[in-house]
Amino acid sequence: MNYSSYTNEELVSIIQSGDEAAYDQLFRNLAPITLHEVEMYRGNMDTYGTEDFLQEGNIVAWEIISRGNFKGGKFSTYFGAAIRNRLIRIWRDYNLKNLVCIGESEDCRGNVTRIMVESEYAKEYRIKKAAQQKRWYEKKKAEQALTNPPKEKKPPMTKEERSRKIMAYQKEYYAAHPEKLAERREKNRIAEKARRERKKALAALEA
Repeated sequence: MNYSSYTNEELVSIIQSGDEAAYDQLFRNLAPITLHEVEMYRGNMDTYGTEDFLQEGNIVAWEIISRGNFKGGKFSTYFGAAIRNRLIRIWRDYNLKNLVCIGESEDCRGNVTRIMVESEYAKEYRIKKAAQQKRWYEKKKAEQALTNPPKEKKPPMTKEERSRKIMAYQKEYYAAHPEKLAERREKNRIAEKARRERKKALAALEA
């Protein structure tokens, strides 16, 4: 079916009704808008060519319709703002991930070396993000201090204090479990008997 005589708004309605064949005509209608918006970026991103930019425009149009974002009015105006925002994000990401060439040098053999540095945008963005993260951390730290005030640190126990604490615990434990106390005493008695027998046998060997 020939959709060349339809307006963009009519094409959107046709697509939403289930006839996706109208996408091709809509993409052709929106291509000039995309090419107009990419003029300032053309040639400034080595990894993006004209076809790549047009494909980004097609993706934006498809997302607008599939997500139901367009509620009425002039579709070209809505699309123009959307592709503009998309290109800004692409430009930002490109500058964050790619170095900028500030010069070239050539040696005596004709080998060319490019001088690559981080872009000013990437530097400013990195500094801005670091400042945001620092403010967020300080805010969270302050909130935590209000809800969970730090406990006062107790001075470390001395050796005598630890011994008294252990003895008190053992006394309380064996008072509640007398059978455990009887088992321990029996083990100590057997161990003491064995020690005396070893000592007696060693004395007999030395005699």
